[in-house]
Amino acid sequence: MRSIRTARDALTVVLTLGSAALFGAPFGCDEALFAPLPGAGADAAPRRGGTLHLASAFDIRNLDPAGPADGLATQAVQLLFAGIVDYDEAGRLVPDLAEHWEVDDGGRTYRFVLRQGVRMHDGDEVTADDVKRSAERALHPSAPNPSASSFEDLRGYAAFTANGAEHLDGIVVEGRYVVSFRLAEPDAAFLPRLAMQTLRPVCKSAGDRYVDTWLPCGAGPFKLEAGDWQRGTSLRVVRHEGYFRPGLPYLEAVEWTFNMQLFSQRFRFEDGELDLLHEQTQADAARFLADPRWKSYSAVGADTEVWGEAMNTRMPPFDNVEVRRAVAAAIDREHYAMLKPANMAPLTQLLPRSVPGYDPTFEGQRHDHAAALEHMRKAGFPYDPTHGAKGWPKPIPYTLTDNSTMAFTAQLLQQDLAQIGLRIELRLMSWPAFLAITSRPGASAMSQQGWGLDYLDASNFFDPLFSTSALAAESSTNKAFYSNPDFDDLVARARRELTPTVRNALYRQANEILCDEAPWAFAYGIHRFDIHQPYVRGYKPHPVWQVDVSRVWLDRTTAPLRRRLGMWHPR
Repeated sequence: MRSIRTARDALTVVLTLGSAALFGAPFGCDEALFAPLPGAGADAAPRRGGTLHLASAFDIRNLDPAGPADGLATQAVQLLFAGIVDYDEAGRLVPDLAEHWEVDDGGRTYRFVLRQGVRMHDGDEVTADDVKRSAERALHPSAPNPSASSFEDLRGYAAFTANGAEHLDGIVVEGRYVVSFRLAEPDAAFLPRLAMQTLRPVCKSAGDRYVDTWLPCGAGPFKLEAGDWQRGTSLRVVRHEGYFRPGLPYLEAVEWTFNMQLFSQRFRFEDGELDLLHEQTQADAARFLADPRWKSYSAVGADTEVWGEAMNTRMPPFDNVEVRRAVAAAIDREHYAMLKPANMAPLTQLLPRSVPGYDPTFEGQRHDHAAALEHMRKAGFPYDPTHGAKGWPKPIPYTLTDNSTMAFTAQLLQQDLAQIGLRIELRLMSWPAFLAITSRPGASAMSQQGWGLDYLDASNFFDPLFSTSALAAESSTNKAFYSNPDFDDLVARARRELTPTVRNALYRQANEILCDEAPWAFAYGIHRFDIHQPYVRGYKPHPVWQVDVSRVWLDRTTAPLRRRLGMWHPR
């Protein structure tokens, strides 16, 4: 861990990590893009073969559906594991391992009839027993599963997770290919939650309980072979020849390279060493958007992420609600969004714009410097901006990782909070360390947090980020360690409510509580911007999954070219 004491020091550290990651290519902001690399032609038929190459500035720590998840890992988990249900390319819930389902008992029983003959990566057939075993493995308290509480409405959940019951009564095997999920109360979001990756069936080699030494094995279109995950460096998954959808996948393999700086990603993408670019600097995104040659090969995704400044409500000074309100009023969200206007937009409430239940008429939090100073006065820490007198007397540790956007927003936050008497001390750490530290109750006072869509429902944001049931000693998704019985009650009622208008009204009330008590100062939403080479066929942004390449195929006709530094010959 390294402490950064001033905005100038923060900028120095970030520049040391790689100036191009912030400002674009090191050869100058006016550098022209290379032309797209052509494919065989628009009329070419899909064909099998080839490896799709991807990269990320981050790393993954887990590939087990029952373990802690992050946005990058879910890209691979989506390819390795098939779910009972899933989302299609239009965001509709559809059967996947199930042939069909039926709902009984007033929304309390969901019965699934599985496809017959579906094979796991190890050759075993997927049966109802596998569904029950995998779900119990994922929901058992021995699993570091941050999404377990999403299924607390299953009958027997408390007995299984807290009282030592051997099996979960709410999952019943009714035949080799029939399994039912039985709920204590109706749950309007049960099917969307089931589409998450958490309960996806895993091979028998996973055992009945979670272990972190298991080689991930499921029924998805790709499989992981021993030695193909080099932690901190790369991951390669290869075609599952026994996949139940005929002809798919087309690709022979998908390969990720981790911890690659953004400027390196762009250069390798232009040279054809990377085939799809999911992360870019603002300067590079602007270049691609402005270049007509790339227009047909770029796409903007839906607004499905919320980002904000998380304040640990159990650590001073954020155990004082007036200090949290002061932070929420001090942030100039327009300045945040100016950092990456191609990807970011100001957001003053919990729900992103593309999530069902988002209400554009709901104001939420807003920038108001005078109100922020008044909140500091009410908190007992008045601040005189003219003379710089008083305020909170100690520096506040602020945890961040080597992400270019976060490095810049941290400096903007530092300036905004200094104007109301709060001094934050930036502490830079690796991505795995950032995830681990901010997930423990007393380890991080403040950090920027983001949450992306797991399933298309408002509960995807309310439940894991702010409910009491999401608190945990390790891998807590409630990073503010916030607990409010009134909020919990509203969210629980919304979960059971099957009438959309009534449900949305309950979530609005819950949103009002969050915006007032400010466990997060909501800051901005993100819509992803992807660019792919013309020879990458069948790709478009998925409405739920960050990068879904399960139906992509390659019609590449040329080898990569080294076009930098005067070297133009084929490799």
